[in-house]
Amino acid sequence: MMRNDLSFLGNIASGEPVYDRYNSHLHREVQELLPEVFAGVSGGERFIVREHDFGRLVGKSGCVATSGSDVVCYAQRPKRAGLTRFVKNRQAEPSDKAVVILKRDDYEPYYVLITAFVGGMAAKEPWDPRATDEDRKFWENHALVWGSEEIIPGTETTVCPW
Repeated sequence: MMRNDLSFLGNIASGEPVYDRYNSHLHREVQELLPEVFAGVSGGERFIVREHDFGRLVGKSGCVATSGSDVVCYAQRPKRAGLTRFVKNRQAEPSDKAVVILKRDDYEPYYVLITAFVGGMAAKEPWDPRATDEDRKFWENHALVWGSEEIIPGTETTVCPW
């Protein structure tokens, strides 16, 4: 039975529908690209994690590599369980990629969107209980561009939370 809190996004190549949920992390700039991404995705897996290379610029990635000269801070984004690393003196960078993560519903033959964004694959954030040392190393050298994502007011800090 279809839940009322889902909205249809399209079908993957193997025919299963994909729905958005109220608390997904669907970034607006990638929504129009989803049909092209879904065309290359087959079902059968509980979780589908795909980085799609379009072969052309499709937008800007708000996740960038950082160096010691960057101005870094941390803040909490809505619908997140911990603080995210941000960089204040950088701009989003052109990208020819998008990432989608889908989860198969436990009872029905459809997928629910977990996240979709322009840019290459990013690691789990360090606050995620499934984060590994490799994920933490990724976020020691990457950050989201300040202003590219909504934050919860009053959560900004320069103290690394992990």
